[in-house]
Amino acid sequence: MDMLNADLQLKNDALARRKAKTEGTDDEDAGFHFIAFVPSQGKVWKLDGLERQPQKLGPIVGRDWLVQVAPELESRMAQYGDDQIEFAVLALVKEPLSTLVTSLAQNVKSIRSVMRRLDCVKADLKDPLPETLDIATEKATILGPSDQYYLDQLAIDRSKPCDTITIQIESEKVPDLVSLGQELVSVQAGLRVSIMDEARAIQADDERAANRRNDKGLLAKGLLHVLERMDKNKSLFKCDH
Repeated sequence: MDMLNADLQLKNDALARRKAKTEGTDDEDAGFHFIAFVPSQGKVWKLDGLERQPQKLGPIVGRDWLVQVAPELESRMAQYGDDQIEFAVLALVKEPLSTLVTSLAQNVKSIRSVMRRLDCVKADLKDPLPETLDIATEKATILGPSDQYYLDQLAIDRSKPCDTITIQIESEKVPDLVSLGQELVSVQAGLRVSIMDEARAIQADDERAANRRNDKGLLAKGLLHVLERMDKNKSLFKCDH
């Protein structure tokens, strides 16, 4: 079906849906349009391209709001047979690398806050502390900007320790501060590994995309698939007429 026929089908479906609502009936058959589900202001909303206004599905329950969306998707798909219509489900999410770098910036800020607090506590003590009560930072531990891990000073300046860690930092017990610092150092090691893994995955995706653009065989297969669908649609139109 070409774009003109698709647009005409969409228009007819929209008019039929509007007429059905006016007559008090509910016609759920409408194709060639998008439906989006979004969390906003503590509620889950359904945005249907053929609806005049967003539809509120209910308040967000728990941490995973997608659980409330799943029944809507399943119900919609169940209305059609396997060969009647095709569905595509897309998700818009934050880039994982950006999220990991933000977590790393917060981690660096937290470690530095713990170290400053330790210096203040140590200064008030009469007896020197044993070396075992120092934060055991490895050579790879980051305490500032790093090009290797995509971390700049601005990201560090904008970040701050979470409320739980902030409360722990206020402690005057040196062992507790050291334990917290060592835990943060361990967390950072995991973040660094995750960032490098994600960077390599992005690079691999970019290389695959570049190869696809240069793959004439893949382009030919795509064109053949389009021609097959066009031939099939032409035969259907002939049968209808």
